[in-house]
Amino acid sequence: RVFIDILQKENKSSGPFLIYPMNRKRWDDRTSAVIPHEDLDVFYTVGLLHSTKNVEDAKIIDDQNKIILKLCEEIGINIKQYLPRYYKTKEEWMKHFGAKWSHFEEQKATYDPKMILSPGQRIFDSS
Repeated sequence: RVFIDILQKENKSSGPFLIYPMNRKRWDDRTSAVIPHEDLDVFYTVGLLHSTKNVEDAKIIDDQNKIILKLCEEIGINIKQYLPRYYKTKEEWMKHFGAKWSHFEEQKATYDPKMILSPGQRIFDSS
């Protein structure tokens, strides 16, 4: 549905779409990267590397991204995003990291106690 009903509907992007199958058994759970929780042996990473020539088309692509995210939520596709500035609250970041949140918080306290690394992502409040 995403590729035909959403992306091809307007067809304003000239960038590549990357789809990689990932083997869960080869994934190192000690990293802070998160993957879907399902008990599936294979999950997919999808990169929609949009490129456009004008602002109007960029707005269409941004709207398409929002539609895709909404569709995934509605039909229960467990997604994880790695887009800067997408999450705006600590609660959203907690949902993103899921069961790894407490470990991630501990790592931050251990290796960046002054909270000077990556302030732009607004995961932790340094005040």
